[in-house]
Amino acid sequence: MPITFAIIKERKNPPDRRVVFSPSKLKQAAAQYPDARFIVESSDVRIFPDQAYKDAGFEVLQDISQADVLIGVKEVPIDALLPNKKYFFFSHTIKKQPYNRALLQAMLAKNIELYDHETITRPNGARLIGFGRYAGLVGAYNGFRALGLRDGLFDLPKVEHLPDLDGVKAALDTITLPPIKIVLSGTGKVAKGAKEILDHLNIPEVSDTVYLTK
Repeated sequence: MPITFAIIKERKNPPDRRVVFSPSKLKQAAAQYPDARFIVESSDVRIFPDQAYKDAGFEVLQDISQADVLIGVKEVPIDALLPNKKYFFFSHTIKKQPYNRALLQAMLAKNIELYDHETITRPNGARLIGFGRYAGLVGAYNGFRALGLRDGLFDLPKVEHLPDLDGVKAALDTITLPPIKIVLSGTGKVAKGAKEILDHLNIPEVSDTVYLTK
């Protein structure tokens, strides 16, 4: 019998519209691993509608209890955990976060194997799945959106309503920023993504001395 993988509905509140596999990427995975079976749990919050997965050739079901491995993004609520399964998701327990202790206890009680996205690494030890360029792009955009809403300056749309990065940049082209000073810390992937937004807005970069004195 082939192993059945299921893309699960995100149930954490507030709702998360992200998904681990888009329809096109899931189709690639199915082609790469023809001995595996992939199904999708119906979802009314996912960024890709159910029909997009159906059009890609996948079964979209209300009941995915037949699956061996269940793949999601955020924590699965305790009452939604299926016993004796294998789960992939961000559990937010690796740092012993106390607010999710009950989640770990429930998984032990239900004989669940957890594969946390945060612990999946490359042979060199680097994390395979984590925040990167797009987290910086979206974070910087949301920062400007919050500024506009807070001060009544402009009303940028939510990033989830924009089609792509070009749409994000086009929305930013419609705003005029007040004379503000911005600190961007860090030099990693997220910081570089945020800097891409600052550069798009033609915000000049200055030294720390100039920043503090002028």
